Amino acid sequence: MNTRIIALLVFISCSVAYADNADDAGAKIHEYFEVFNARDIQKIASEIYSTPVHVGGGTGHRVLATPEAAAANLAELYPVIEAQGWHESVIDNLKICMASDSLALVDTRYSRLDSNGEPIAPAIRTNLYVLQSIDGEWRIVAFYGHDNDKRPGC
Repeated sequence: MNTRIIALLVFISCSVAYADNADDAGAKIHEYFEVFNARDIQKIASEIYSTPVHVGGGTGHRVLATPEAAAANLAELYPVIEAQGWHESVIDNLKICMASDSLALVDTRYSRLDSNGEPIAPAIRTNLYVLQSIDGEWRIVAFYGHDNDKRPGC
């Protein structure tokens, strides 16, 4: 009987830890969007990402090997999306899968909005972010764009 109680307590405490980790990983994605909207390139490159960052989707991939490379990539991205009328990005929802206590897959549905609050086509976009807990802090180590109708399962 005592063994069952101990096993149950271990299971519950592990479940709570995983839930806390999932919440923390999700909070990091929300922070990323806030910092991205604030156009704080240096903070993204040094406090949100952990380089090297693997970026994929569409027809290719690239590796942002250093914080400087990540900052340069962002500096090139902003003028492109601003030319499309981008004002801010907003999260629709997150689907968080814990691969381990230090690795999270966060599938993110979001929209890029113009200054009138209207979505820039496509209205819904999706990215799968891979986060790793490094020294107790979640960091983005990879992200991949994918089709809106194909969300990864846990």
